Amino acid sequence: MSASYPPPPWETYGFGVLCPYLVRVADLSLPPGLEPVEKLGRTLGLLGYLEYRPPSPLVYGELFWMPATVRFRTPSGRHVQGYWVARMYVDHAGSLAAGRELWHLPKSLARFERRERGVQIDADDGTRLGLDFSSAGPALHLKSRVATLQVAGDGVVRFCADVAGLTRPARTTVRGFSSQHQGWAAFPRARRALGLGAWLERFETTMRAPEAIGSL
Repeated sequence: MSASYPPPPWETYGFGVLCPYLVRVADLSLPPGLEPVEKLGRTLGLLGYLEYRPPSPLVYGELFWMPATVRFRTPSGRHVQGYWVARMYVDHAGSLAAGRELWHLPKSLARFERRERGVQIDADDGTRLGLDFSSAGPALHLKSRVATLQVAGDGVVRFCADVAGLTRPARTTVRGFSSQHQGWAAFPRARRALGLGAWLERFETTMRAPEAIGSL
């Protein structure tokens, strides 16, 4: 595996499954400067599995756990909102380096064993997780924008991706989860936000360059 990577923006393509969760705010340990967007003591989180396929600039698998929707107050007084990424796993050294160096994402290496109806992830930090999934309905062509907020040194960095593609409802099941990493502390008591997740049958994304939005 090579640790080199192209400069952003990245035009990527692939397949993915997203699972929304309601997470107890009391179970979170957010970095300084980030506040949870909550209602009745819970915030919206997201577990996701993605496969970046050709002609993406890098081809790899990825699992992420974003346990909270957060906001940050900029020096001008404007509130900026996005997901906070607690853990992210990839099987490509270039993606690992880009995530850490460009977007300040907490990426670690993992092994992905893909099966017909799911994937098994065994990470270098000891985390183990199986995710079973299947599609559950008709496809719609949808567009959206996803943003994350991460603390980098004494500032906050925002990452934005524009996403479009065919999306179906998905049935998902997490099995055999175990982890001692603090980033997963809120996961065992998190609850699914909806009965179904999202099956990204064919997605296209533009992953934009990081943006420094303020100091702590």
